[in-house]
Amino acid sequence: MAQWPAARLCGLDEKAEMLMVERGPCDQHANCGPPDDAGGVIGKEARLLAATEQTFRGMFAIDCRTRCQVVGISPKRKTVELNNHVTGEVTTGKHDKLALSPGAAPVRPPLPGIDLPGIFWVRTVP
Repeated sequence: MAQWPAARLCGLDEKAEMLMVERGPCDQHANCGPPDDAGGVIGKEARLLAATEQTFRGMFAIDCRTRCQVVGISPKRKTVELNNHVTGEVTTGKHDKLALSPGAAPVRPPLPGIDLPGIFWVRTVP
């Protein structure tokens, strides 16, 4: 998730307008939390969240949109197309600079039993 780097970028220029797009349903979470959640230690998933859309808007003046995905980029026109997964609406926004943080898939080594019930890999809260 790209939230904390986005917050750091705001510190470089407090007047900059910033849009942060997150495909998933949740916001920044404590990195050590998801394994504890999978093990039943946490109890409530909401206790894992360190920041929400409102946190980024209020503390950093970042327009944070979850459940939204960049589906197109035009470097010539300096635009991005965004698909809102909740409403299905596709919008176009302009940018001066664009930073991409597409994330990654977990590494799943070819080990015997890796697909058995009770074997988890964790990258995000969901």
